Amino acid sequence: MTARRALAGFFCSALWLAGGSAAEAQEWHEAYRDGVKALAQGQPARAVGLLEYAVSKRPQPGRDIVTYGTNVERQYYPYLKLAEAYIKQHDLAGARSALKRSETWAREPADERRRLAAQVEAMAAAAAPAVAPSAAAPTPMPPPPTTLAAEPPPVATPAPAVKTETPPATSGDRGTPPPVRAAEPARREPAVPSAATTPSPRATAAATGPATPAAILEVVSQPPGASVYVDDELIGSTDPEWGRLVRSGLTPGRHRIRLALVGFRDLSEEVDLGPSRTELRRRLVAADAPPAPSSRRFLLVGGVAALLLGLTAWALRRPPAAATSLAGSGPLAPTPGRSRAFDHSAPTPPRPTPTGLGSPGVRRGADGLEYFGDYRLIEPLGRGGMASVYRAERGTEVYALKRPLPAFLEEPEFLERFLREAEIGRTLHHPNIVRILERGEVEGVPFFTMELVEGETLQALLLRNGAMNARLATQAVVQIAEALDYAHLKGVVHRDLKPSNVMVLPDGMLKVMDYGIARARRFEGLTVTGAFLGSPEYVAPETIEAKGADARSDLYSLGVIFYETLTGTRPFLADTPFAILQKHLTEVPAPPSARRPGVPGELDRIVMRLLSKAPEQRYAAAEDLVLDLRDFLNRVV
Repeated sequence: MTARRALAGFFCSALWLAGGSAAEAQEWHEAYRDGVKALAQGQPARAVGLLEYAVSKRPQPGRDIVTYGTNVERQYYPYLKLAEAYIKQHDLAGARSALKRSETWAREPADERRRLAAQVEAMAAAAAPAVAPSAAAPTPMPPPPTTLAAEPPPVATPAPAVKTETPPATSGDRGTPPPVRAAEPARREPAVPSAATTPSPRATAAATGPATPAAILEVVSQPPGASVYVDDELIGSTDPEWGRLVRSGLTPGRHRIRLALVGFRDLSEEVDLGPSRTELRRRLVAADAPPAPSSRRFLLVGGVAALLLGLTAWALRRPPAAATSLAGSGPLAPTPGRSRAFDHSAPTPPRPTPTGLGSPGVRRGADGLEYFGDYRLIEPLGRGGMASVYRAERGTEVYALKRPLPAFLEEPEFLERFLREAEIGRTLHHPNIVRILERGEVEGVPFFTMELVEGETLQALLLRNGAMNARLATQAVVQIAEALDYAHLKGVVHRDLKPSNVMVLPDGMLKVMDYGIARARRFEGLTVTGAFLGSPEYVAPETIEAKGADARSDLYSLGVIFYETLTGTRPFLADTPFAILQKHLTEVPAPPSARRPGVPGELDRIVMRLLSKAPEQRYAAAEDLVLDLRDFLNRVV
């Protein structure tokens, strides 16, 4: 077993080195998947930008390419997908270029390449106008036509016919002129640069119909290396040395451009992208940068003025002395219209309200719908003890929007955790982790948006169906382990891993979410006192004893989840949370096979190792657990 594990580790390491660093793998794979998804959703312009970015990061196509850890992309055919996207845009030159690159690599299906090439030529032939025969110019045109017929010359001064040469096959992009693309200006020149063969814009429009050329965005950031988002979709990062990024194939119109860089404040603005190149040069401001001296003076003067106005208003509205006597000892009534944190004494009966109306920052628009900033609140998705999540819409995109409950807006410790969740989550880009897209604030209420994941929690699945068979349980746990391995390499420990924080998608993919009490290396100084963080049913013993949590603490919690998926019950059951915590510290649970006969002995050993009381007796890293689980799956049908 040791030799097999060592060989598997060497093989995975070799694949990782061949595929580049984990961060690079995430960039090209995320862009490729998003591009394929955009193509399927009928967004070819967006697909072109994403797929071009993917091939810029990983130009070599193929099958079973390692993306991260032991995850693989079964079919990485970016050039064929590019050709399909260009065809949908009626950009025949772009399609031919993509097919040429595909042919050069010779790693994508030849049958599909020939099918797309035939489609391109058919579109070119259909777009080219018929050439009327002329006695003065009987030169036949070879099929398929490779040049557009010129506009007929004026009758008074007929021009002599010009004989054209058929271009070589390698430059087969001189058919119907596509929308102008700045990356390949040479391909827009006609075969013979003369007035007789160069189609005029009017003739081209008549042949191809109205077409909107793709927009080109050039971003220059200072400092360099900033991530660039267009409508909350990552299109790449500015060059780490020069700070420049150019992306073509974008849809003209108004878009939301966002620049993000760790340690700096996000910069976001609306930009109109026209048919020509749009340049955006911006300087990011450090997150902890003090305000300018003039701003400080303005804030100081404004603060003093606001204080004086407040005192004046208080003095004018102060009731008579008799009314302010402290004769009564009852609780103070809350100020009407204001939410008081943890004020349970005020009689505030629940009232039926719409999705979020009545909460700070929520307003009703002129259309009668509810808005939170730029987001339209569609419906609540869930509500926990401290925050609520809504299905929200902005433009044509739909998100999951998370915001604190009003009662916690005055709690600095909770707000610190909430903002930390947004900051940590935005650094984690893994297929098995729910992506956090944007953070912001509306009328003093912080929020962040996440990708909207359709499915149900692992907790709901287990409550409905009970225990899983050994193979399904292992397939679920190995995905969670992959997510933990990625986060741990980033220096992030979850610390609250449980089935309710794991989403199960309809296709069987699992995604870990809710990093609200996660700890990252750069947040080492942040602590929460006076409260136990985590769920008693899944917490590691060293966390209970305040000895500190590390990556192995997450593996203990994953061991409890694995136990529950295999048996349908948790390893430690008691009437009170305190009793459960005591069992975590002192009791050794029965192996899963004792609770549910038929569980393989190998999984018994893996689960019991994860549930070891001492962290050093567990797996040293999630990667070691992944190797053992993959080894089991490869041997069990």
